[in-house]
Amino acid sequence: MGPVSYSSETYDLSQVELSGYYEDENTTPSLEGYFCFNPASSVVGNQRDPFRKVFMPLIYLLMFVLGTVGNALVLVILERFKRSRTTTENFLFHLTLANLALLLTFPFSVVESLAGWVFGKFLCKILSAVHKINFYCSSMLLGCIAVDRYLAIVYAIHTYRKRRARSIHLTCTAVWLCSLLLTLPDLIFMEVWTDDSNRSICYFPEVGIDGNNAWLATRFLYHTVGFFVPLLVMCYCYTAIVRALCQSQRLQRQKAVRVAILVTGVFLLCWSPYHIVIFLNTLTKLEAFTKNCLLEDQ
Repeated sequence: MGPVSYSSETYDLSQVELSGYYEDENTTPSLEGYFCFNPASSVVGNQRDPFRKVFMPLIYLLMFVLGTVGNALVLVILERFKRSRTTTENFLFHLTLANLALLLTFPFSVVESLAGWVFGKFLCKILSAVHKINFYCSSMLLGCIAVDRYLAIVYAIHTYRKRRARSIHLTCTAVWLCSLLLTLPDLIFMEVWTDDSNRSICYFPEVGIDGNNAWLATRFLYHTVGFFVPLLVMCYCYTAIVRALCQSQRLQRQKAVRVAILVTGVFLLCWSPYHIVIFLNTLTKLEAFTKNCLLEDQ
């Protein structure tokens, strides 16, 4: 395969998923046809891109410092008052753990933005899995919080404290295990690709038919389990909660209504744009419509 050059504006080194097309089982994967190629640029060209070389590392560092301090503080407070934690706070405890796990990967993202992927295949698989675990775990835990509030407010279900705490921890354990199971494709298929200038990227290849099916399955799960299902659960539960409380004049219940609307709104605001872009990218790879390099550059 000849040298490969592509525009640095067409991919994000921290989250890229590439498609490798193999001529046979023993050949090097060709990335041609996946990127919008620009002969005037190369992977090294990213070093001259101030956005990727300066802005992105600073953003990652800022999120790492602020996020680690904030989530660590929440974790300490929740652990300090462990015996008096509510069911929602138990879910938040596990949500904070997931966030901290993701934040610990940000220093690697800083280095990746500056020098490409230099940490090898093992960390490529592990850190990609951590990203996916955080994504699935966070979405499912938010859905669990909605269901818990729904049962407590709409049906006024209040079980024995110890039994309820035990069921919450079992639910959280199931969420973690399910999230880990959903990341198995990343642990199996993630690879490292190096160009002629010795700059590497961590990517999800399409290795023949099986690889393509694995990629398509992960995208389907990403959209459904990671976004649409939690969103539908939250919308249903919080709508029922609002209907149950809308006639109440008690200040505490009115606050609960506002919190329900706020949680759903923030979830939509934060995740909808990302999933729209990923969904369009999925349709492009499935050739549902013609690939537009100008649009991808923008």
